Amino acid sequence: MAFTPDVIVTTDYSPATIALVAEAKGAGANLDEVALRLKHYMLRMNCPVGIIFTPQILRIYKDRFLGRTADSIELVGDFPTGELFNPRQSVAGEESPVESALFEWLDELAHTGQVRVSDLHLKSAINEHILPAVSGGRVSIAHPGTLEH
Repeated sequence: MAFTPDVIVTTDYSPATIALVAEAKGAGANLDEVALRLKHYMLRMNCPVGIIFTPQILRIYKDRFLGRTADSIELVGDFPTGELFNPRQSVAGEESPVESALFEWLDELAHTGQVRVSDLHLKSAINEHILPAVSGGRVSIAHPGTLEH
C-alpha cells in the first residue's frame, strides 16, 4: 500500500506545491521505519520539509535537494512535544487524538505565524524549518473521509 501522510501543507500559488508533509504516530511507533516512508514521499513529491509528530517527540526532516535519494534529506532533530500536544477526544470516524493535535497546531501556526513554546531549541527549529513552510499555506488532512481547513 502506498504511503500517504496524515497532514499536508500546500501553497496557494500556482502551481500548488506541497510545502510540508507530516505524520502523526502514537508513542510506541517505530520512528525510523516511519521516517523512511516519509523521506521517500518527500522525494517523490519534491517536498522540502517533513515531520513526525508523537505525544513525546517532534522529529523534523529537511531536504537539502542535493540529489534524488533519501541521503539528501537530513534529520534536523528530535524535540519535545509537551507544549505542542493538546489531545482531544476523537469521535468515531475522525482522526486520532495525535493527528488532531498535529493538524490543529499546524493550522494555527499557518494562520497566526506565532510560535508559542518556551523551549528555545524547539522554537528555533520551528521558526527556521516549519514556519516558512506553513506560512500562508493550506493545512489539510491528507487521507479521505476527514475534515480539512
